[in-house]
Amino acid sequence: MRLIEMKGRVDMETVGVIATVVVAVVVAGCAVVGLRSIPDLRRYLRIRHM
Repeated sequence: MRLIEMKGRVDMETVGVIATVVVAVVVAGCAVVGLRSIPDLRRYLRIRHM
């Protein structure tokens, strides 16, 4: 019985680690996209200000 409980706990830890990694990759991707769009945003604001 304890072996089944430990196996279930390990599986949940694995799911947690994978979910954390996926969230971290998504956040990093959003940060990269955001940083790349800053020059475009500045250009748009400059044109709009004229």
